[in-house]
Amino acid sequence: MNLLFTNAGRRTYLIEYALELAEQEGYDLTIFAGDVSRDTAAFSVSEKVIPVLTPYVSGNEANYLKALEAICKEHQIDVIIPLMDFELPVLSENKARFLESGTRIWVSDSGVINQCLDKKKSYAWCLANDIRVPRSYWNIEEARAIIRFPVIKKAILGSGSVGLEIIRDAKALQTVDFDTFLLQDMIEGREVGMDIFNNYQGEFLSAHFREKMAMRAGETDKARSFSSEAFVEMARELSAKFRHTGNMDIDFMETEAGEVYFIDFNPRFGGGYPFTHNSGLNYLKAIIDLSMGKEANLTGTPREIVGMKGIKLYFYER
Repeated sequence: MNLLFTNAGRRTYLIEYALELAEQEGYDLTIFAGDVSRDTAAFSVSEKVIPVLTPYVSGNEANYLKALEAICKEHQIDVIIPLMDFELPVLSENKARFLESGTRIWVSDSGVINQCLDKKKSYAWCLANDIRVPRSYWNIEEARAIIRFPVIKKAILGSGSVGLEIIRDAKALQTVDFDTFLLQDMIEGREVGMDIFNNYQGEFLSAHFREKMAMRAGETDKARSFSSEAFVEMARELSAKFRHTGNMDIDFMETEAGEVYFIDFNPRFGGGYPFTHNSGLNYLKAIIDLSMGKEANLTGTPREIVGMKGIKLYFYER
């Protein structure tokens, strides 16, 4: 199988997990990593990884799609796993076209992608589907009704917590550009990251949970994993509502009273996946097995671990 990770960037762990499948479990994999620059960490994980250059996506979707189709044809790519938010819309709109040519893209349908990436659409969809979310404010008139500070400022179309800011008083409301940002009530409690894994048809297969201990650049840096039958049932319900494809990385707050407020939906592998993987749930292996027509083996109770990310330098000789 020829496997391509697009916009792989710093997600070197997924490349390493794929190499483990090939080297330790005997999977017949040729691994490709795509990105816009040769100076990309994912390209230097191993000499066995084949780098391919792709153009920028944002504002350049047609050229990106054309380049990706050429790569798939030249290298006979069987499976694509996209890793960046900005490529998901164009890939979801064209995944049937790629599948007809023999390349399966593990990306959700357009409706799911739009609901997740656009926080205004996500908020409306959650309210319509009885999914509890913090109250949000979309213009200065609504914001003047805020009775308790601080609140959170988020980008409506943001990624990786870019632009995230705490608004501490009413005076600061005047600085908010509501064409770009929203405000959201701050929920007190523990922050939990959850991976929900569906098959290609959008049917639930597995879920994993981690309590976040530290964040860095919008990603989970330290976390402790745990099991919860109640949360598994909640994950099943969300899976049935979203009908997403592959992994969805979700963040929520749990209050002392046990109320859950969902704060983010990422329809892809996120920065918290290494905690899921090292707990014993190998979603990458499941994608490959399912793509080959096999069953995914995601049974058993995951280990409860405490994980901390470190720093590793990847390089190549000039």
